Amino acid sequence: MNIIAAFLKRYWKPLVAFLLAAIALAVLYGAGFHAGYQKADLQWKADWSARDGRDAVALALRQTEAREEEQRRQRAANENRKDAQNKLAAAKDDADNARATADSLHAKAERLAKRLAESERARNAGATGGGQTGSGGAVVLAELFRRADERAGELAAALDRSRIRGLTCERAYDSLAPIVASGSVVTISE
Repeated sequence: MNIIAAFLKRYWKPLVAFLLAAIALAVLYGAGFHAGYQKADLQWKADWSARDGRDAVALALRQTEAREEEQRRQRAANENRKDAQNKLAAAKDDADNARATADSLHAKAERLAKRLAESERARNAGATGGGQTGSGGAVVLAELFRRADERAGELAAALDRSRIRGLTCERAYDSLAPIVASGSVVTISE
């Protein structure tokens, strides 16, 4: 023990100076490490905030583009619907005009058939019992013509409506098909 006590007595000042220097170096190293850590943390937070800002701007841009695309599609759909309604109205008007013309022709055919029947009855007035059967054929043919023409008008009107609706659907699909085929469908997710 004497050796240690003698050593400490003789070198205590340099040992204290060495310990103080070591403590000072440790404190400086710790402060430098902490400052570097804070600087790196601040840099990381700044980078992260900048990335978040860019992401927010990109999201807003994508949302704006999606809204514009949605509005464009809606305008196209509205135009298609309006065009289809106009065509359906025109087809209905044409069918009504055709029906009126057909009704006029049917009325003329019935009048002619009745006149023919009366003429046949008058001519065959002297013959026994054959007048009614012979004159009925013209009336039956006129009625058959009326029914066939009426049914043809119904079928033509249904065909016109189906065709217009089909073409409208095709135009709506064609307006979207290039977008879907190119894979540029815009989706928004957060």
